[in-house]
Amino acid sequence: MTFNSKIERVYFSAKGLFIASAVFWIYLGSSHPNNFTLFTVLFSVYIAINMLMFSLSQKRLIKSRSMLFYLFSVDTVFLGISIILDGGAQSQMFIGYYILIGLLSVYLPAKEVGIVVIVFSISYFLVALFPSNFKQLMTIIMRTFYFWLLGGIGYMTAYYMRASERKVLRTLDILNERTWELETSQVMLENVYETTRALSTILDMDQLLEEVLDIANKLLRVRKCTILLSGESGKNLYLYAESNTGKKTFYNPPLMYSEVRPTGIDMSSKLSSTDKTKIFSNNKSFMLDLPLISHGKMMGIMQLEPLKKGEFSEKERKSFTMFANSTAIAIDMARLHKKMQDLTVIDELTGLYNYRYFGSKLTDEIRRSDRYHQQISLLMIDIDHFKEINDSQGHQTGNIILQEIASVIKQSVRDVDIVVRYGGEEFMVILPQTNLNDARSIAERIRTQMENSYFSNWPKNKVVIGSVWLLFQKIK
Repeated sequence: MTFNSKIERVYFSAKGLFIASAVFWIYLGSSHPNNFTLFTVLFSVYIAINMLMFSLSQKRLIKSRSMLFYLFSVDTVFLGISIILDGGAQSQMFIGYYILIGLLSVYLPAKEVGIVVIVFSISYFLVALFPSNFKQLMTIIMRTFYFWLLGGIGYMTAYYMRASERKVLRTLDILNERTWELETSQVMLENVYETTRALSTILDMDQLLEEVLDIANKLLRVRKCTILLSGESGKNLYLYAESNTGKKTFYNPPLMYSEVRPTGIDMSSKLSSTDKTKIFSNNKSFMLDLPLISHGKMMGIMQLEPLKKGEFSEKERKSFTMFANSTAIAIDMARLHKKMQDLTVIDELTGLYNYRYFGSKLTDEIRRSDRYHQQISLLMIDIDHFKEINDSQGHQTGNIILQEIASVIKQSVRDVDIVVRYGGEEFMVILPQTNLNDARSIAERIRTQMENSYFSNWPKNKVVIGSVWLLFQKIK
């Protein structure tokens, strides 16, 4: 228990009452009128010293322990002289020892309380023992015993009060800490909820991944975040995006990352409730790997590493898990949206772009070539005698051959080139940043590959390109 302002006021108030009582006793109840002058001087000095100490303590010019030591010395001398002047063993001034022991035992530790009681006991014995008879001696011994009893009771009471105070303070600290954690956790969960709810409105995959990395950096405050998504087959993982200390990197096309695929779990299969709770840790450089699960299907993994060294707390794991679940659902919706978009611009039979996509894409590429002063070429491919294949072998065979033709053309051009099924057996190839000579080379490569290829269910095993029209635009 600290000697704070409240205890300090109680201490000096109690001493004030003791002095007032002693003055009342000396001047009205004492049987030693010859000593009034000495009592007056003694009490005046004692009151002056206590007022001086009180003033110094109020101004914080003296430490509490130093003040108590000085006052303890003064109290010992004052009580000793007062008892001698008031008749020794017959004096009632010994009550002052009780008051001071009771006050000091509340504040001082056990060792110092023992010292106070010993000093007061010796002092009282010395000033009250002579002159005395046997009865007075027993009285002195009993009063000294009460010194020790009062000191022990006062100390034990203060000890349990201090223990209770420490326990209450610890409880309050824990309560404040838990309250702060709950408030912080609630704010984080609300922010994560509001932010991740907005993810469901983003249908473009690139924009979605960028927003996920922004949330991980700014809101979740992680040092590293990596997004690994399963491919169409569901057998491998691909690295789509990652951030490191705020620096974002996107991979298009994504990089195969199968070495961190969760062991023993098929990415294309449905997950049970037990599998959903698994935390994968094949990549040791990350502290937390969260599965991205949407409608029971494993979409990929989100890898997180804390900003500071150490593990994530339980509340952080809960927030991250909620964020990963929202991310998985948003990715699933973005993929579904992409599939729906593809159905409008992809030819269902060949998997190439269709005529609708061709018109808008060709316009965009021509504008880009004008803006950047680049060259562009366009190939139009027509298959000879295709009607004969449909008439003799049936449309089923014709469809198979069209699929194989589309595959040959796709393999014969560059990744940046756009292959389109224009209609029937006609195909278009947009060649960005391609001059006339390069366009002729690509057209010849397509013709040669077609000539050297064999096609299913066609006796002649040959398909002949009847014509390749070349549109060439040169920017000056």
